[in-house]
Amino acid sequence: MRVPFRIAGLWIRVVLLVILLWGAFLTVLSTFPRESTAAEFEAALRADQVTSVIVFNGGPLRLRWSAGPLMWYEVDRGTDAARVRRDLARETETGDQRVSVVWRWAGDQNNSRSPWAFQVPFPGAPWIVGAAWLVTLLTMLGAGQPRWGNRWAWFWLFWVGGVGAILFLLLEPRSLWYGLEPQNPIPRPLRGGQGCVLSICLNLVGAGLAAVGISRAVHALADLLATVP
Repeated sequence: MRVPFRIAGLWIRVVLLVILLWGAFLTVLSTFPRESTAAEFEAALRADQVTSVIVFNGGPLRLRWSAGPLMWYEVDRGTDAARVRRDLARETETGDQRVSVVWRWAGDQNNSRSPWAFQVPFPGAPWIVGAAWLVTLLTMLGAGQPRWGNRWAWFWLFWVGGVGAILFLLLEPRSLWYGLEPQNPIPRPLRGGQGCVLSICLNLVGAGLAAVGISRAVHALADLLATVP
């Protein structure tokens, strides 16, 4: 492959990686909201300050709402389901800004029926991030043989591990930081079964790390942003 095409491919990888990292960051922020009240949510909704809402059905109504991509709040009591539906429908139709509303069942935190890239809770983001994820998946399926594992291994990392698309852009067909020259093959690339096990481990490890440290970091970031004029 000629050098100009390699340079173009490298820049495309960088753009796709930035989009996916941006979507992953927004998704993580929405996973660790601050506590809020029903009155605060309704006041923000009337003031057209709410940009995104995630509503969990299937029990006592619980919702998460955002006044921007970085500040998320959660209301888990004192909220009337019928009034929430009515208010959201009214604000979506008549508000000055579009409110992104996602309905989920209680316990379905990640809505595992579709990849996370298509569920980024910010207006317009699922189209952008989902397109970047899909382009990366098609590249994995249609390009040359990957170095770190066969296509079945990468398939599991894409669908179960959650970070497969990001790892693929970082590592395939050569490490992103390696340069333009061909890189030596891996002696023992992952097979399908190994990729499946690794994807499950990555999923569990990621959930554990998130529960231990990411929530505190996100709350500290939210406090810092709140002090910025």
